[in-house]
Amino acid sequence: MFLVAKEVSTTIQQHSQQFGGNWTEEKLNIFTEYLNAYLIALQNQKFSKVYIDAFAGTGEIVTRDGEQHLVGSAKRALSVDLKFDRYCFIEKDKKKVAELQKMIDIKFPDLVNRVSIYCGDANARLKEIINQIDWRFYRGLLFLDPCATEVNWSSLEMIAQTKSIDMWYLFPFSALNRMLTKDGNMDTTWATCIDRLLGDSSWRTEFYKEDPQLSLFDLGLEGGSNNRLVKDANLEHIKEYIIGRLQTIFPCVSKYPRIFRNKNNSPLFLFCFAISNDSDKARGLALKIADHILKPKTDLGRCSCENHNS
Repeated sequence: MFLVAKEVSTTIQQHSQQFGGNWTEEKLNIFTEYLNAYLIALQNQKFSKVYIDAFAGTGEIVTRDGEQHLVGSAKRALSVDLKFDRYCFIEKDKKKVAELQKMIDIKFPDLVNRVSIYCGDANARLKEIINQIDWRFYRGLLFLDPCATEVNWSSLEMIAQTKSIDMWYLFPFSALNRMLTKDGNMDTTWATCIDRLLGDSSWRTEFYKEDPQLSLFDLGLEGGSNNRLVKDANLEHIKEYIIGRLQTIFPCVSKYPRIFRNKNNSPLFLFCFAISNDSDKARGLALKIADHILKPKTDLGRCSCENHNS
């Protein structure tokens, strides 16, 4: 229902962001379905509600192939019937910030006083927003939709520590997989980036093993050590590792991240869902909603939150 008509004006086409593909609408629809359910579930609760969009853009998206004109996450969050008490949008590009503000002023004048737009790095601005909110009295919904590896693990730790935020995170699977070279030899910049993305260096032993094909020449005539590595990481392995890493800081993480692929069927992103709330009841409801959206229909009878705190 959020697909913009094909006759969208030339002005909109010029100013809309261009990225993604057919999977972009699926991602936005998943998030919108959860957003609606989230607001319904919390409408009679005493907590104030805040929506945080860390890569807000302009509110309009044209997919890279030019085939779809979509309403972005920021505009979707503002458009739903039930409302948040606060909206926090983060966008690095000053021109996009201006377009976003203009869209809000024109389309949602009644919500202007609830909206704050932060221009700058998502990690720094997210820290600013989290530190200025008293999370004892707030519950939050966060949409992390980076283009690549912009999100620091330290930001995820900070989100988890609020004990009040439900998070949807578009994890950059393809970017990570490209940096994981076949022999483990990589530029220091890449290794540092992976450490920042995943939180520590355990991926080095997780995704690499000693090469079983070493020859006598490799070992040396007088004997030597087997120190040549080979990559040992397929899609399922990397996916399970990412979920496992999120489980080290969030009390509950869906085990059914949606895999988005390109036209060649190569995986691009994992759309992950994590809950920071330490209440069993709150986690149970949030996970039930998210898993209903994410799970293959044949798996709907199984619980995916086995690691929550009691």
